[in-house]
Amino acid sequence: MELVEIRDLDGPNLFALEPVIKLEVSIDSDEEVPVPRQQYIAEHTNLYVSSDPVQALVALINGLHGQLKIPAPRVQTHDMDTANHISICFSWEHRARARAIARTAFELVAGERIERLSTHLISAIEAETDEDEPVGPTWVRDTERRIPAAAITGTNGKTTTTRLLAHILRSSGKRVGWSSSSGVYIEGEMVIDGDYTGHGGARRVLTDPEIDCAVLETARGGILLRGLGYESNDVSVFLNVSEDHLNLHGVEKLETLAWVKATVSRTTRPDGVAVLNADDPLVLAQLPHVRAEVILTTQHPDNPTVREHIDAGGRCVLLESETIKLHNGGHECWIIPISEVPLTYGGMARHMIENTLAACAAAIGMGVDMSEIRSALKDFHPDSDHNAGRLNVFEIDDVTIVVDFAHNESGLSFLLDFGRQLVPSTSRLTAIIGTAGDRQDSVFVRLGEVAGSFADQVLIKSNPNYLRGRSHEQTVGLMEQGLAQVNASDRCGGIYLSEFDAAVAAVEHAQPGELIVVMCVEDYPKIVDHLDRRGARERKPASA
Repeated sequence: MELVEIRDLDGPNLFALEPVIKLEVSIDSDEEVPVPRQQYIAEHTNLYVSSDPVQALVALINGLHGQLKIPAPRVQTHDMDTANHISICFSWEHRARARAIARTAFELVAGERIERLSTHLISAIEAETDEDEPVGPTWVRDTERRIPAAAITGTNGKTTTTRLLAHILRSSGKRVGWSSSSGVYIEGEMVIDGDYTGHGGARRVLTDPEIDCAVLETARGGILLRGLGYESNDVSVFLNVSEDHLNLHGVEKLETLAWVKATVSRTTRPDGVAVLNADDPLVLAQLPHVRAEVILTTQHPDNPTVREHIDAGGRCVLLESETIKLHNGGHECWIIPISEVPLTYGGMARHMIENTLAACAAAIGMGVDMSEIRSALKDFHPDSDHNAGRLNVFEIDDVTIVVDFAHNESGLSFLLDFGRQLVPSTSRLTAIIGTAGDRQDSVFVRLGEVAGSFADQVLIKSNPNYLRGRSHEQTVGLMEQGLAQVNASDRCGGIYLSEFDAAVAAVEHAQPGELIVVMCVEDYPKIVDHLDRRGARERKPASA
């Protein structure tokens, strides 16, 4: 048996809707606790364990709590996707003490010799106690939370939906705080820069005394590493799930990844609203696990589940005849023609329609008046002021550049599809591709395949500040492999050490009428500044 990790989760998580200590171990299928070890444990703890290592760990966790006169925890065991990995999770109130119990239980079962158990536990607790570290879980309990909160998750579109919902709420007169991948904002002012889609960002917003409501972008990394930063939300949005960030922290299946993200939906209060994208089967599969009222969203009104939901009296925000509508049982309410929503570029950006439907449904769940939603949608633009880094379109003479935070094959497919609609089909399309290094190999290969299949020229770039354990050569090689698999190696127009270098080269060598799409993960400010210095203007949708 080997220790994988001991992790303290401060809020709802993959395993439970409460803080837990996660003791993850790797155990061979035929592994047992030898009889001499069982006897040793009994002699030193007065606790008797079976030969099953997992059951032995559970018994020791419970028994050690009793010997320390701590109330018995709620203990669960979970088979992880990674072969032979098992997590034993138990509720906790005192961080150092709980971690020490987990480590002691492991050491006893794994074969460590402990001569005086009480001394060992006390010294472990003292060694792990940090005066600067909170003793208990740092989640915001419902008894502490004074403002309504909406939480948004999914693989793609979280930041745009967060920004749009915050815009709608602010337009309705609310004072809004939000956390996102670009920072923490209080009433439109950035108060913390950086990726705050996890526990810390949520807590910072929810404890701010100046706001009326919160919008919390929530990524799977924060859920796995710390848990949610709060006990419950009033409105949740689950956008989509795609094959991104697998093979990390024991999550290797899309269904498990969906369950991780669905923590956001499962924590929605029973009197709240959970928004689910009915066009994504993995999202829709969470429907039975939600305690709150569900509002479905769809771009396919003939979806059978949607029709059943509406017929049963449920609410749905959908795109029908190029108009966003709210169906409420037998009643239909017109919201806005998609042509009047600048974010969607007149309906060309289908993924932005998905985000718009979700933000509308969430705003309805937050009690915003329909006329206020309609007005806010009309003045939220896909530009660097309202939605920086998300489908921003620039023009230099007759060259068009689309800069977007596409970071996986799904995002790249949306970006290429949108780009093809912007310019004549005879125009050359150049795709600048690459993403952060913590994606699995298949993501990089698929980027090469997608770009090679739909772009006329492909520039491969690295992200030096986001290699995350990989080398430049590894990421580039995988994307080159993808190009080769679709017989598009001859479309590679160069390899660059950064997306900024690739963007500069693409613009300098552009043909008349060319379209350049940039998967922009790292260098957005530098790229926009360069375009500005070259005299680029930001393009507005016709409806704007």
